Formats: sequence, structure tokens, C-alpha cells
Amino acid sequence: MWYIIQGIVFVLVFGTALYLFGTAVRQRYLYLKLAAPDPTRFDKPGQRLKSFVVNVLGQRKVLAEPSGLGHFFIFWGFLFLVFGDLDFIVYHILRFHLPWATSPVYLFIEEMFSWFVLVAIIVAAIRRYVLRPMRVEQTFEGGFILFLIGTIVVTYFIATGADMALAGSYGGWYSPGVSLIARWLAPLSKSGLLAISEICFWLHILAISTFLYFIPRSKHMHMIGALFNWYFKKYEPAGKLRKLDLEDESIEEFGVGQIQQFTWKQLLDGYACTECGRCHINCPATLSGKPLSPKHLILKMKEAIVAEGPQLLQQKAAGAETLSTHPVFEGVFTDEEVWACTTCRACEEACPVANEHVQDIIDLRRYLVLTEGKTSPEVTKVFSNLERQSNEWGISKRERAAWVGDLPVKTMEEVEGKAEYLFFVGTAASYDQRNQKIAQAFARILLAAGVDFAILGTEEESDGDSARRLGNEFLYQEFVQRNIEIFQTYGVKKIITTDPHAFNTFKNEYPDFGFEAEVYHSTQFAAKLIQEGKLKPTHRIEKRITYHDSCYLGRYNDIYDAPRFILEAIPGLELVEMERSRNKSMCCGAGGGGMFKEEGGASRINVMRAKQALDTGAEVVGTACPYCMTMLIDGTKANGAEERLETFDVIELLAQSIA
Repeated sequence: MWYIIQGIVFVLVFGTALYLFGTAVRQRYLYLKLAAPDPTRFDKPGQRLKSFVVNVLGQRKVLAEPSGLGHFFIFWGFLFLVFGDLDFIVYHILRFHLPWATSPVYLFIEEMFSWFVLVAIIVAAIRRYVLRPMRVEQTFEGGFILFLIGTIVVTYFIATGADMALAGSYGGWYSPGVSLIARWLAPLSKSGLLAISEICFWLHILAISTFLYFIPRSKHMHMIGALFNWYFKKYEPAGKLRKLDLEDESIEEFGVGQIQQFTWKQLLDGYACTECGRCHINCPATLSGKPLSPKHLILKMKEAIVAEGPQLLQQKAAGAETLSTHPVFEGVFTDEEVWACTTCRACEEACPVANEHVQDIIDLRRYLVLTEGKTSPEVTKVFSNLERQSNEWGISKRERAAWVGDLPVKTMEEVEGKAEYLFFVGTAASYDQRNQKIAQAFARILLAAGVDFAILGTEEESDGDSARRLGNEFLYQEFVQRNIEIFQTYGVKKIITTDPHAFNTFKNEYPDFGFEAEVYHSTQFAAKLIQEGKLKPTHRIEKRITYHDSCYLGRYNDIYDAPRFILEAIPGLELVEMERSRNKSMCCGAGGGGMFKEEGGASRINVMRAKQALDTGAEVVGTACPYCMTMLIDGTKANGAEERLETFDVIELLAQSIA
């Protein structure tokens, strides 16, 4: 009779927990259906399945940091505990074991992973409440979840040990921990052992039931969200932003001004977020004291859709043609945090659940710029300069080719479009006096290697990157159409540029507008010329150099080796790496229009990055981006070290070595 009552109580308790779990998950799924569509997430099923296996089951991205090892054991420990719990529950309700649960091999694996989970929980608690690293917040919820997981494991061990002691049959090599507990409990009476077994069983069930209730209502929604987030991750180029349809006259608002205007995938990111803080401690805006945290941005999206979801569902049920809710810039996001982003993608690179922060920021900027018409004075000036003179500084277009000087460089007009390569110089290398030296050095390299190239000269327009990253999609698409028209006029099929921003938009974004070409960054092209024997660095440069990875070259386009190959090919140069290099490199602060905005916060990003270069003891910091060049020179001066640390583009050093 007792077992019948026990079974009924179990069904009521566990059934209620499952119902509450399922109701909450379904509700959050319905919230996603309210969001904007994103049809790009359903292609490449094989690649998506592989990503799921590698990153969810294999936990590859989680293990990118040492702290991820604990999560790995918790994840796999829980998978084994699920099977173990099935037998645990069946045995305590029906008094028989499931077939697999008596296998010594299974029992050993289950116990080992259970111990791993317990140790990982203890380490996590010490880390969260004793060591307190910057990225981890000491919340009640976090501690309570650790307590529940610990309770689930400990009650399982004690109840199983009591059952073993009752049976008088102690496990062998395959169950060392539980056997030890059983022997420790063995002197107790039978009634005492039964009481311990039953109390721990019900504490175990209550802990699991409470955990089920909390999963969809806490950060542990990531246990579900991350599964889908990895499958539906972006498989377009990392450096590509979503194109806006500006020809649809029915669209009255551009960008995101209300929470449901995000796509379902953007909102899914909120469900997937583990609140681990990896993005937080890698964001240059956060580190320099600005009012932006990628983690909090994503969490605020989740909180907003959960808060506004019921009202939106009511509107939909009532047959509303257009859903409406509170503006996101009234209580969710602030203008300051949206403008603080440098679009460097350090957050996305660090994220273990494939969240995509940059598109969120750009969509919010698009709303401010295109719908609200709100920009800061310096951003407004940039747009005005671009509109008038096709460059951010507002310098006359007639000066765009002044950098050429006495170099025998031809324009596409002069060669009637018959050059094999277009050298797209870009705005910074055309107008900024320091960066003009990069354009001159690269032109000399191309001439020395016998490359058939030409420039556009005064016909060259802005590539549009700054306008797009600052939220002005209208202006960006104007430049796209102008450039494509020019490229088609001269039959351009191959483009080389020293500017990673131009490189990225030509290579990854212009195809959305019907233009495709072979696009090379100067370091890629120069490395290729060295490999082919068309360039041979011979003059020694006796310097110790550290290399700064441009975000738009590295994290955006995975180009890390070409610049280093060139530096290592130059005799005399000694390359030393900064602590933050390659995909973990820190932004210089210029990206996302940061070059042209006033920078607030406790510190300047470029000053912080220059200090990291100085810490290597190098005499030279190498760059491969004209914007990085400007920012690092300014950062070095701010550190009072302009005489100790010179700044050169990799191309300039190569030109010196072949001269």
C-alpha cells in the first residue's frame, strides 16, 4: 500500500513540475514566433548538425577556456545522471532495477561523472563566492542552482548507499564512493537505513522538480536555448551585416525600436545565454568603463520579451494586424550603450553558445539613425562629410589621389579599365598624411613585383563601411550602387586594398547587391608575391616587433597568418606576441565608426591597447589597417612612449626590406 501511495505522490509532484516546465518552455517558444522572421537559418543542415555535435555534445567552445572543464563534466555528468535517475526512481517506486543499471561498466562511469559534477559544483561555488572574478556575478539564483545540483548528486549518493547497506551487498571497483558510504551507514538499524533512503529519495525528487521549474525561468534556460542556438548559428561570413530592403515603401520603421522587431534568432540568443561573462571580460567598451556590456545587452533582450510577451500574445489573439509594445529605448536600452560598441566581435568570438551581438547593436543604431533621426554631433558631421565629399573628414574629392606624388601609378581611366587589379586605396590611406605612406609603400611593392594594377583616383568613392556600422544604411547603399557602377564600367574583377574595412565589405557584403570579385587584403597579396618569388625581402631591419591584429582582418575574416608570414620573412625582425593576440586580440577602438566618435568611459581603448604593446618590450608595433595605425599612434603618445614604440604598417616594413 505504501508503494502505491508513494507512486501517486511521485506522479503528482513530478507531474506538476513537468507541466510547469513544459508550460514555460511553450510560452517562451510562442514569444519567439512573435518576432521578425529570419529565413537564412535553415540551409546547410549537414553543417549545422556537425556544429551541434561538436559544440553541444563535444563542448568545444566551452572548453576554449580552462573554466569550461567544469561545465564539460557537469554537462556529461547530467546526461549520465538522467539515465541513472530513471533506474533510481523505478527502484524506489517499483523495487526493481532497469537492465542497464546493473552493468559494472555503467555503474562505474555514472559514479565517476557524478563525482565530477559534485567537484565541479564545489569549484564553481568557490569561484563565484570566494574568488569572485569580474565576469561572474554573485546572484541568489546562481547560488540556488548550484545548491540544487549539489543536492541532487549528494542525495543520490546517500540514498543509493543506504539501499546498498540494506541489501548487505557492497559494490566493488565499479562503485567505490557509494560503497564507502554504504559501509559507513551499515551499523545503523534497518529502520534507520530505510528512513535515510526514503528521506534522501524525496529530497532528490523535490530538488529535481524545483530544478525543472527553474530551468525555463532562469539563466538555465540555456540548457534548452543553446541546443538550438548552435544549430541555427550564422553560416554566412562573420563580417556580414543583414541587408535592409529600402525599396519596400510599406516599411515605415527601420531597425529595431520594439522588442518583437528583433528576429526570432536574435531573441533566441537571450534564451541561450549562460551568463558566463566571457563576452563581458573581452569587450573593449566594458573594459574601458563604458556603459555597454554584451552580456547585459543580450539579457535585457530576454527580459524584455518575457515581460512584453504576454501582452503581445493577447494582441495577436485579438487579431491585431500590427503588434505594438513599449519602445526599447524607453527602459531597456540606452543610446550610450548602443553607441559604445566598436563592432570588434570579441564578444561573439568568446561566446560559448554562438550568440551574435553585433547585428543587434547595428539594428538598434539603424533605428536611432533612420527612424528617429538621432545621432551625436560628430556622427552627424561624418554623415554630412560622406554625403558631400565621399570621405569622413570632408576633404575635397579632388585631393583623393594626391598621395601618388611622383609614383608611376595609373588610373583605370588612363588604362581604359585594362588593368588586372584595382588597387582600392580607401579613405584613410588617401587623405591621412601618415596613412598615405602605407598607400605609397604598397604601390611601390606592386610596381616592384610587376603587378598589373591601377587606381580609381578622383573617381574613387567611400566603400561605405563607416556609414553602415554607424547605422546609416541609406547612405551605405548609395555608396554600394555608386561603386558597383564604377567597377562595372571598368570591368573590375580583382580588388586589392590596404583597408580591412573595405576588404570586408567588398568581399562579404557587396555580393548581396549583385557584385562579386576576387578581393585581397594587401598582406594576403604581398605574402602571395613572396611565396611566388616575385618579392624577396633582403634588407635587414634589426627591430623587436609586436603585431596588432585588426578586428576586421582577424576575427571578421580569419586572416592571422599572412601578416606574420611577411614579418617573419623580413631578415632581422624579431616577432613577439602580445598577451591578447590573434582571435583574442583587443580592438584599437576605431571600428564601428569609433574612429570618428567622442569616446567616454574611464579609459580610452586605444591607450589600453598601446599599453599592451608596450608591455611586450617591443620597439615597433605592426599594423595592417590604416585606422589601427592612427589609433595606436595616438595611444602610444597618450602613454608618453612615442619615442620608445614606433608604429608601422606591415606593408611599410616589407617595402623597406625590398628597397
